[in-house]
Amino acid sequence: MFYYHMSIDDTCNALATERKGLSRREGEKRLKTYGRNEISIKSDPLWRKLIEPFKNVFMLVLFIAVIISFSRQSFFDGIIILVIMMTSAVIYYVQQFTTERILRSLQKHTAQRIEVVRGGETRYIDDSDLVPGDVIQLNEGDKVPADVRLMTTNTLRVDESVLTGESVPVQKNTDALHGKKEVYEQSNMLFQGSFIVSGHATGIVVYTGNSTEFGHIAALSRKSSEASTSPVQKKIDKLLSYVIMGVGGLAVGAFILAIVRGIEFSEALRFVLALSVSAVPEGLPVAISVILVLGMRRMAAKKALVRSMRAIETIGVITTIATDKTGTLTENKLSVQKTWQPEKNQHHLPTIAHRTINHHGQHTRDPLDIAMIEFTEAEELVQLKGEPIKKLPFNQTFSMSGNIWHHEGLYELVVKGAPERVIEHSHLSSANKEEAEQALQALTSEGYRVIALATSVVKNPVEAFEELSSRHVFTFVGFIAVADTLRPTARRAITTAQLAGVTVRMITGDHFETAYHIGRQLGLIQSRDQVFDSREIGNLTDKQLQKRVATSFVFSRVTPENKFRILQALKMKEVTAMTGDGVNDVPALSSAHVGVAMGSGSQIAKDAGDIILLNNDFESIIRAMKEGRIIFSNIKRMLFYLLSTNIGEAATAVISIAIGFPMPLSPVQILWVNLVTDTAMVIPLGLEPGEKHIMRVKPITPTSPLLSRYIIFRIVLVAVTMASMAVGMYAFFNMRYGADYGRTVAFAALVVMQWANAFNARSTFQSLFSRLKVINKPFYIGLAVSITLQIIAMFGPLKNLLGIYPIALGDLFVSGLIAFTVLVFVVELHKLWGRRCVMDPQE
Repeated sequence: MFYYHMSIDDTCNALATERKGLSRREGEKRLKTYGRNEISIKSDPLWRKLIEPFKNVFMLVLFIAVIISFSRQSFFDGIIILVIMMTSAVIYYVQQFTTERILRSLQKHTAQRIEVVRGGETRYIDDSDLVPGDVIQLNEGDKVPADVRLMTTNTLRVDESVLTGESVPVQKNTDALHGKKEVYEQSNMLFQGSFIVSGHATGIVVYTGNSTEFGHIAALSRKSSEASTSPVQKKIDKLLSYVIMGVGGLAVGAFILAIVRGIEFSEALRFVLALSVSAVPEGLPVAISVILVLGMRRMAAKKALVRSMRAIETIGVITTIATDKTGTLTENKLSVQKTWQPEKNQHHLPTIAHRTINHHGQHTRDPLDIAMIEFTEAEELVQLKGEPIKKLPFNQTFSMSGNIWHHEGLYELVVKGAPERVIEHSHLSSANKEEAEQALQALTSEGYRVIALATSVVKNPVEAFEELSSRHVFTFVGFIAVADTLRPTARRAITTAQLAGVTVRMITGDHFETAYHIGRQLGLIQSRDQVFDSREIGNLTDKQLQKRVATSFVFSRVTPENKFRILQALKMKEVTAMTGDGVNDVPALSSAHVGVAMGSGSQIAKDAGDIILLNNDFESIIRAMKEGRIIFSNIKRMLFYLLSTNIGEAATAVISIAIGFPMPLSPVQILWVNLVTDTAMVIPLGLEPGEKHIMRVKPITPTSPLLSRYIIFRIVLVAVTMASMAVGMYAFFNMRYGADYGRTVAFAALVVMQWANAFNARSTFQSLFSRLKVINKPFYIGLAVSITLQIIAMFGPLKNLLGIYPIALGDLFVSGLIAFTVLVFVVELHKLWGRRCVMDPQE
């Protein structure tokens, strides 16, 4: 039901109320029927929340590893993996709790006592006790407690920026409206959460709680804030699903080969289980968690507070940033941008402007008055003679407001208002009027809101504009053009994002012209065709909207519901980040892949965001994006290292059995290589510094695989090289000194090749020798730990447990040198070919 269509009497009839309000008994009855004026959201059942974190490929990998460990009676390993699983679950539960905070914050509000008419008598009640049909009275400075159909207004102006994103207060009236109107067009309605800037009003409460516009935003947030998997996680899950299938096939094949070769059944089973553990990168989940936590700390130092771990990996692959204008690209603060006066005008415009301010000596909430105060205070020549004795509030008929000043027996009325009406009431010649209208056209065409100033002498003080004579004329002074102030770093940050291959889209509640000109100032658009008037969105299907948003980079007249649909359309082909600071941004913030809230914004927006920019600087999102790209590149480094080394270990065993050799590594040696070397080196690779050109390449597309064909080929190349070298060394030393000697050499060579591969993994195209210039202390610490453990394994108390046979140091050194050199040489050749022939958008 659209109450803005109805007259006041029809609204009273529809709500079964009267102008004198409900009776006390009826108010209590309706409170039981409609419930309290609070937002309430249904949540998922507890059992669904508990099992949710275990429904992914990562957990399946770890669960398989637990079964294998317990089947081998390696209870310690199994318990460690279970701890990893529970840690991941706890991280999810914390994330889910954060999501629920969004919904709870929509219910939070400062208790407010509202002046309500019950049974013809005025009384004060808590805003949570309001019901549809209540008649309430609101005054300047009040926060609107529910959705209200206005009955009476007196110079009422309302700040609705929290819902619409418009920084300029809107004028309200009581006239019924015709046709479908958006929130920002419903001039006879007040909405929960907005503020009365000036004037006072009475109205009928039409919606409370979840039925308000604020409640609708809560419902959108609920739909969009359900747990979702990040785009990077989806790619990793898909890759791991292939790994699991491959490991399963490899295990079955290896077991059959082992039996065919005459290996005893229990030994073959032990071998296959060890092989399966070595092939599965079960350490990847905890390694990613560690580098994400460390990334959160680094980003916090750069004034970007990360509240969702998945946001760090996702911010590195975003392809578009959809940003709110007010408070994000701008400071949500009106300022005087330009002024204009006729050439022969003798009045000092800043002085006249200061005289029109409605709250001299008082605190004001009016953004226009604040802008004019700041403008005139910066002018040294402003000289105020006399004192203001009367304030004339904004009059809708005259479309102006003003003050009467008294000085040395003279009364002067100075006014500001709509340019057309001020010009109409001013004494101007035809030529001067034409000149003023041309200047007005020029200023409005640049997207400015223009205020006209005028002055006149009156014989006596007046209380309202209606008291002026019909022949009263003003002396026109000039125009002041105001606009929301752009953040100084916004243009630079947008340019940086565009150079990184990330598109930026501005979403605002402003008029088309204002949005167009701000978009041009920021370098977002070149033509009007790239601006989408969101009032058309209701006529478009989802597919039509998807095509439209693909070519639009500025969106005007956007409501919260529009913003939500725009984000949904963008997400079909883009990885999106959404920035904002108001209640109207909440659905889009929680719907985007990464929600970025401003630290100075509303608490609801901050609760909805995955990342909070503590310094309110849009440029911080670019720094966060760079950090995310570094982390994403490092995740790929870890994957390359783990998959290539694990496949190399598995291939070593399978090739040996296939060609009829005894197993070159015992099961316990396979597990040692997998556990010690991988664990010591994989996390340091995740902390590798970013490459210089990381913000000069395009992001990976949502449909692209996590690992390119170039990297997959290198994984296979490394695995084959490792397996060939290990099997070859085993065969050579086995023939000369026996199986135990050959197995020990192969074991040591395989570990050395893991170290070589860690050096290879530090960069995709850059030579190992060039990359050595980039210092990564954790890498060398991890390498030192791995070398120390290997020395203990070879020469310390663990050698008997691991089946290490005494070998000559010369053989150990030469075989290790060959293993290291050959693997580095092979990968260097591949990198050289890649630098000349391959264009990888990720490195």
